[in-house]
Amino acid sequence: MTHRLLSVAIATAFLSLAPVSGFATASPAPAVDVRGVDHVGINVPDVEAASRFFADTFGFVPVTEMRDIPVDAGFRRTFHMHDDAKVKSIRMLRAGDGANIELFQYDSPHASREQPFYDDIGASHIALYTDDIDKAVASLRAKGIKVLTDPIRMTQGPAAGNTWVYFLTPWGSKMELVSYPQGQAGEATAGVQLWRAPVKAGPVSLDRTVVDEVVTHYVAMLNDTNADSRAKTIDRYYADDTVFNDPEGLIEGKRGLNDLVGKLQAANRGFRFRVVGPATIQNGSVRVKWTFGPAAQPAKISGEDILTLVDGKIASTIVFLGPGPQGKARSTP
Repeated sequence: MTHRLLSVAIATAFLSLAPVSGFATASPAPAVDVRGVDHVGINVPDVEAASRFFADTFGFVPVTEMRDIPVDAGFRRTFHMHDDAKVKSIRMLRAGDGANIELFQYDSPHASREQPFYDDIGASHIALYTDDIDKAVASLRAKGIKVLTDPIRMTQGPAAGNTWVYFLTPWGSKMELVSYPQGQAGEATAGVQLWRAPVKAGPVSLDRTVVDEVVTHYVAMLNDTNADSRAKTIDRYYADDTVFNDPEGLIEGKRGLNDLVGKLQAANRGFRFRVVGPATIQNGSVRVKWTFGPAAQPAKISGEDILTLVDGKIASTIVFLGPGPQGKARSTP
């Protein structure tokens, strides 16, 4: 076995045998409320060349740039820079649907031009997600980019389902391609989803039969007074990470939706939702007009919902209330 293949085998073995559990649970009240990773910053020898590489290879788009930024001795000490360092350029790239990439170019005669060893403290890498890693690797190799190994497919342990491979940028930095379209085994154990590529926007054709079925069960769920029965309908016709955008608040997930409908019914006993006319289909969205009220006043409240369907399930719902009896928009009592 060659040295390279032995290294790959050892790395794969360690990842396969990594413990599935034992991670500390996240604090319910973090010190800082972080929404996600906005960007990662990397130093490059030439911002123009690096930008061309990211644009030509991955389609990344330059957005902002600052050039020849003046920095004094105090700034250099604070940010641990060499005494003679100058900041030539800082350029931000939009990187697909993930975090942005910020490129830094310095003019610093005493800065090291050697790539850090993989095991050096502070050494880091960027992993780019792709849906088809085999196609991506073939494209890299066709462009003359050095790929360190063939894609490594994890079949055991918490990383099972993940496929990854490293390649070198033209300036010698290691970067990674990763793909796990069906998820990784450890996600279910941890109860946390690592990341999924957002659904690409574009024209989506929805079948009228599917739409009518979804709308029928959607309204039936809203009128169902039994929480267990509602849960079954929600589980069948809603995506796991569904979002319900109501004037009273933003609800995420199936359980939150079920609770919201229960509260709505408790506050409006005897009221029912009634669909007004056929649902309107536009690309991946469905418009449903409705009234809500008791038998004696069935149209006491009116409105319309915009449902976004993905793979036949409701991924999001936006509720718009119509005018009430006095001609003003009114929220649910």
